Amino acid sequence: MNPLAKPQREGKYRDRDIDCQEALEKAFMEIAGVQSNTVVAAAGGTMSPALAALAKRAEAVGWSLEEAEVAISELAQNLLDEDAAGAGEDE
Repeated sequence: MNPLAKPQREGKYRDRDIDCQEALEKAFMEIAGVQSNTVVAAAGGTMSPALAALAKRAEAVGWSLEEAEVAISELAQNLLDEDAAGAGEDE
């Protein structure tokens, strides 16, 4: 399990949400690859136990739990959007 990146600094700053997504992306993709059904649920805001644990790991390094959950949901939505775009190209 790779360590997660911490926020650049304490408190709010520009693009903190993007930094959080980037910090979680690799671990999220590992979970999504093994448990693809969790991606659809996460895009809708429902965290599987594995994704909830990832959010807790993020909280432990300095992200808020809410930031982590939103980042996971955004990553899930982005992955679904990419899959849909790829499927459209195959037609």
